[in-house]
Amino acid sequence: MTKNRAYKKKVLVTGASGILGSHVCEAFHDAGWEVHAYIRQSSSRQWLQHDWLTIHVAALDDRRYLAKILPQIDVVFHNAGVTSGTGEEECRKVNVDATVVLASESIKAGVKRFVYVSSRSATGPNGALFIKTEDDADHPIDPYGRSKKKAEELLYELRDKIEIVSLRYALMYGPRDTHVLPIFKMLASPIHPVAGLRAIYTPLLYLKDAARAAVAVASAKPASFESGAVYYVSDGVPYSMETFYDLILTTMGRKSLRVRLPLWLVSLVAWFTFCVLNVNTGLTPGAVKELRCGSRLVSPARFMKDFGWRPETAPYDAFAETVRWYKEQKWL
Repeated sequence: MTKNRAYKKKVLVTGASGILGSHVCEAFHDAGWEVHAYIRQSSSRQWLQHDWLTIHVAALDDRRYLAKILPQIDVVFHNAGVTSGTGEEECRKVNVDATVVLASESIKAGVKRFVYVSSRSATGPNGALFIKTEDDADHPIDPYGRSKKKAEELLYELRDKIEIVSLRYALMYGPRDTHVLPIFKMLASPIHPVAGLRAIYTPLLYLKDAARAAVAVASAKPASFESGAVYYVSDGVPYSMETFYDLILTTMGRKSLRVRLPLWLVSLVAWFTFCVLNVNTGLTPGAVKELRCGSRLVSPARFMKDFGWRPETAPYDAFAETVRWYKEQKWL
């Protein structure tokens, strides 16, 4: 489709070059929106090769540039930010300060809705809870989680000036993803480790369903939600790590011997890799601390109710499509 298509509304997607951002751009386009991508000069355009996409290149806190483009935008989907494992100062600068700048400029420009991509990390470990809801207390334990929580709080203070929704996405997987890819590669080996001597549960979300969730929020009537609200978004399935791994193995058509590692050993490896070698594999000391609670599960019930969203892809089909895509790209 070309830019001659008649669009209903316009959305600005920050961090559009990223894994989630690129899927979100495509989902908005499929839903009939005019899509504007906001990226840095250094950002890759690998997943943004579409003639219907308008690309803006500027710093996230460039007020002059934002003032120029935001008046034409109906909804801002703010996905840009630094990720887990980043230091306190950088998390504050990008995830908090730049978010406030973008929201403030959106208000000045008359943008109707601001959708913030937060994270499940904003709540921290489940503690004694098996499944967390939005009513449960938050205790983020690392700089990334604390920055996401702080940004949510500052956006909440703006809820009367612009419609605000914060989405705490679960761990996402799917085509283009590189964060979960190492797990797929690990399971292609004859032997694979599993952290902990008992079952550990984690929430998951297929990337294409995550992108559809973004469109559902942007398209919802104001009366369906409370401005400033925070929502958990997952597919609602209580995956144990064993179930997670078995789905991958089944869709890859492989078998692999499972070896359990005690969490003290996993913790030692995480500390040495992250603190001594200064390599961020995603297995940070904070991540291990969350593993010790036994469950990172969250309930998407409130999000489903308020926005009428449901995951459209069954887990087996989602993992099968992911494996197929990885193989086509020769990543597996």
